[in-house]
Amino acid sequence: MGNTKPPEARIRARDRALSLLNRLTTGIAFAAVAGVGIFGTVGAFTIPGTAASSSGTAATTTSSSSSSSTSSTSSLQPSSGTVSSSSSSGVAVSGGSGS
Repeated sequence: MGNTKPPEARIRARDRALSLLNRLTTGIAFAAVAGVGIFGTVGAFTIPGTAASSSGTAATTTSSSSSSSTSSTSSLQPSSGTVSSSSSSGVAVSGGSGS
């Protein structure tokens, strides 16, 4: 069949190939974990979200015995349009409260 190598040489070749495969698998696993960490960090810095306020003056509430007033310095704006649906079928939502 053309098998001219002695068994010891084939065994050593197999061991070297398995060792190389193990090193490649380990390297790829570490690279994948590092890649997830890098993508997560980049995503955390680039996706807009809420910023923490260190001043603590985002909302002020003043109440007295007969009236109460609330003032807020939020930058949220009210919606300028209406929400409409083009489908005529209802939507089923599960997991709501029973009351």
